[in-house]
Amino acid sequence: MKVKEGMYMKKILEAIKNFFSASHERERKGIQATKHGMFNNFVYAVKLTWQLNNQFIIAMIVMGVLSAFYMLIGIYIPKIVLALVENKVTTDTMIKVLVAVGIIILVVKLINTKAQYVGEYAWDKVYKGLVSKYLRKSFTTDFKNMENPDFLDLIERSKHAMYNYQGISGYCRRGSNILSNIVLVVIAGAAIAVINPLIILVLVVISYFIYKILDSTMEWTKINFRDAMSSNFRKNYYFSSTARDFKYAKDIRLFKMQDFIEQTWKDINTVYYAACKKNHRKWVMCEAKMSFLRLFQNLLLYVVLIYMVLNKGMSISDFVLYIGLVASFSTAMTDMFCNMVWMNMNRMELDDFRTFMDWNEDKPDIEKGQGVSKNIGLKQFEFKFENVSFKYPGHEKYVLKNINLTIEAGSKLAVVGINGAGKTTLTKLLMRLYEPTEGRILLNGVDVKKYDRDTYFKIFAPVFQNIEIFAFPVWQNISMKPENETDKNRTMEALERSGLDEKINKYENKIDTMLLRIFDPNGVDLSGGERQRLAMARALYQNREVLVLDEPTAALDALAEDRMYQEFNQMVKGKTAIFISHRLSSTRFCDKIVMFEDGRIIEEGTHEQLINANGKYRNMFQVQAQYYKDKEGEVC
Repeated sequence: MKVKEGMYMKKILEAIKNFFSASHERERKGIQATKHGMFNNFVYAVKLTWQLNNQFIIAMIVMGVLSAFYMLIGIYIPKIVLALVENKVTTDTMIKVLVAVGIIILVVKLINTKAQYVGEYAWDKVYKGLVSKYLRKSFTTDFKNMENPDFLDLIERSKHAMYNYQGISGYCRRGSNILSNIVLVVIAGAAIAVINPLIILVLVVISYFIYKILDSTMEWTKINFRDAMSSNFRKNYYFSSTARDFKYAKDIRLFKMQDFIEQTWKDINTVYYAACKKNHRKWVMCEAKMSFLRLFQNLLLYVVLIYMVLNKGMSISDFVLYIGLVASFSTAMTDMFCNMVWMNMNRMELDDFRTFMDWNEDKPDIEKGQGVSKNIGLKQFEFKFENVSFKYPGHEKYVLKNINLTIEAGSKLAVVGINGAGKTTLTKLLMRLYEPTEGRILLNGVDVKKYDRDTYFKIFAPVFQNIEIFAFPVWQNISMKPENETDKNRTMEALERSGLDEKINKYENKIDTMLLRIFDPNGVDLSGGERQRLAMARALYQNREVLVLDEPTAALDALAEDRMYQEFNQMVKGKTAIFISHRLSSTRFCDKIVMFEDGRIIEEGTHEQLINANGKYRNMFQVQAQYYKDKEGEVC
């Protein structure tokens, strides 16, 4: 019998537990946010906001206190009016009292409204400051992070902390609400305690249960809906922005991709709507549970107050006052717990934000002499790869394996091979966008890790395969700097050397011509070849010692590519240059050629040496040679 009673009791306790919680698994894939306490995050949010604009915090404090007093005045007005009637005061006295109360209400309302306007204006400044910090971190985080989907999901999640009424703003605004709730609870609670302290205990207990229900549901939403949908949001944004992006407009129309893109977008949203439906059901249950508790609470309180009127001689004016005080105490207590729930939600958003902003980048080991030199001060640049191997973070397969290669100062090196052979990865390691998994890279016999990374970046002028132009004037697309830091004469020289000056000078505004039509309806776009010349002008303007050209002519036909490389040969005289290509038009004028296959160097030498070696380089060259022949059948 006792066993059965124990089982029944266990089931009852389990049912109560399930009632007051939205049972869910609190697991999240990807990068886990560093958890900070609610108070710790509150202090962080207030300090950061105060630094960006302290008027916002002051406005929140003023609004919190005045909102409480405004509600208390509203509670006491019916009591005052009824008391005046019960005491049969003169009309003049009643009018004077009501005018005085009206003036007080007006003053409080005006100050509170002014604080609201100041707060909203100040928040705009806070938001701009937060975005500035967020963008700075995005621009400076390690390059490898921007190729990590889990890190991109963290970036997506962390954005919520900057939105109004979320994250940082939510913490401050909830803090203001809680301040208002505390003032109401203290004043109303003191008055209620005079008639029956047990009423306060009942209100606190019921409010706490409501808090637990709301907190559990809110946490479920954060983890199982918003966080779980982070990758879905990124995919949705990608497809919706692709449909509007001019770069994709021709392909979408010519290849009839509309239906495919629309269907893919619908599939993504089907997943989202299913998650929304599940989230909605959780909130319906949450509201049902809280409504039941509020109904029970109100019925209990009305029973107690009516009993006081009928049996304890409570006046009608006091009855009305205590109805208001009890309702306000109950509402303030529930709101305070609800604000704490929302603050807990803001805590999780702020955890994501702080995890992103505090992300530990790859820092040099100073004790080992890494990153100590901020001045390279060299005139010649010789690079040596010593047993370098590399695999991308989170992957087991090596992209490069046991690379030993010397790039002599002032030489031209061609790195060739089929797509996926590891050529681009080699340049990423050379420019320290990634660090080797094994081995080391030397600059004039010194490990490149000795140099400060930003200083090291300044010796390279890269031209990448995917050439991006910005909705800026031509000169700014070349200098990549504001006008006061740009030498426009040097910009024109770079355009002339790249062969793009004739095209640009045809425009009315010449180098002041705006590119793209995003900001200027008269903006111009450039063809694939012109973009490549612009990218070359950009590299030449920097006047750096090492040029890295990663498939810069991929959009050109074979003959046009050959002519472009001949021009490159003239442009890079006196500099160290690395040409990356899966086509071999760049190889004949280079001092050395290395051929990659499956992440390894399989052949190395000059063009003539590799042709005579009768290996894979020769085979590839012969296959491609037909595209390089002139009318007489000679190789160009």
